[in-house]
Amino acid sequence: MKIIIKKDWEWFIAEVVWKPNAYAFWYTKQEAIQELNNVVDMMIDYYNEEVLAQKMIKHLLDEKQYSYAI
Repeated sequence: MKIIIKKDWEWFIAEVVWKPNAYAFWYTKQEAIQELNNVVDMMIDYYNEEVLAQKMIKHLLDEKQYSYAI
């Protein structure tokens, strides 16, 4: 994983190169990095919620399949 930090006018932009929409900007490098950390935490939460929803769907489908097998 590669993270770059660059200066853009008065902002510092911290960005994960290979991940779309994984970037943050702030007035200092340290704040931009902290904000990027927050962005990544939010992305992890989102993906965890998606996995949970998919597991629930899978469980419902398994129950339906089982009810037809009896």
